Amino acid sequence: MKNANTMPPYRADMFMGKTNDSIEAHLMYASIELDLYKYLKIAVSSDEVAIRTGYNQRNLKLMLNALTAMGFLEKGDNKYRNIPETDYYLNSQSDMYLGDHILYWRDMTQLDNVFELVKNGPSEKSFDDENGSDFFDFRSMGQGARNAMYLGRVQNLIGSLQKIFKKNDFFKSFDMGAGSGIMSLEVARNFPNASITVFDQANVIDLTKEIIKEYDMEKRIQVQAGNFVTDAFKDKYDLIITAGVLDFVGDLESMLLKLKDSLSEDGYIYVVTHGINDEFTGPKPFVLGWLSSHLNGLDVLKSDPYIRASIDKAGFEIVEEQKEYQSYIVRIKK
Repeated sequence: MKNANTMPPYRADMFMGKTNDSIEAHLMYASIELDLYKYLKIAVSSDEVAIRTGYNQRNLKLMLNALTAMGFLEKGDNKYRNIPETDYYLNSQSDMYLGDHILYWRDMTQLDNVFELVKNGPSEKSFDDENGSDFFDFRSMGQGARNAMYLGRVQNLIGSLQKIFKKNDFFKSFDMGAGSGIMSLEVARNFPNASITVFDQANVIDLTKEIIKEYDMEKRIQVQAGNFVTDAFKDKYDLIITAGVLDFVGDLESMLLKLKDSLSEDGYIYVVTHGINDEFTGPKPFVLGWLSSHLNGLDVLKSDPYIRASIDKAGFEIVEEQKEYQSYIVRIKK
């Protein structure tokens, strides 16, 4: 029985704190949509920001105070300024702006109807392709992820490849499901003699072309549009990049055999998975991040143990593993 002389045996913080977590998330999303941080590179008053934006002076100040309480801003002499991390990632004028990426995943992971979905199941099937090609907006995903790739993912790729290839080596690289193409762009920049092909569905590859043009890499990188499940690959490659796409290939064992046929005898495949355990209870960011799509009827995630077993069954061996980024370098067993 509860009483005033005895503390409960368990802390309730993990439950009571979720409301504040939700408030902070909503404030972050709104501040990105309001594009506030580009006005806060230097210390300014809330009145100055209100004049420049036309936003309501009273409520803008309340929001800036809240963002300061969250640690996104610092305040002194009644003026506000981005902390360095905020200016680097949330200022829309920064080269490393992540606002589009954050808002994309907010929309993709929203659970406003989770009560109804759990109670009654998906209301209707909103996709035809069981592999998710018509459920996810992969173009927007790629656009938003351009800078997020530099949070360690491309550094991990290039670091792994530098253990395999020398800077001036010639090798053929194929990026299956290239998205933004950033990984292959960095391969091109770090290995000037590499021959590179990027492959993705037609509505995504147009974005890839735009980004390749921005980097002035049209002569270095070949672009192919198609469906990597149904279309044949056209060459033998020394490196195949499959970053986060094996979940979308349907029959994984068939795809791995297809990749094996497209790999040179001494070639390598760079694999990125979501690291999902067999119980589908972790890692938490991916379990939660993909929950909305799963509740709506899609079921694409493959467990990491299953992927590893399939790699072995297809005649590959893992020669390097980076657990922080759920990545493997694999090759045909010798």
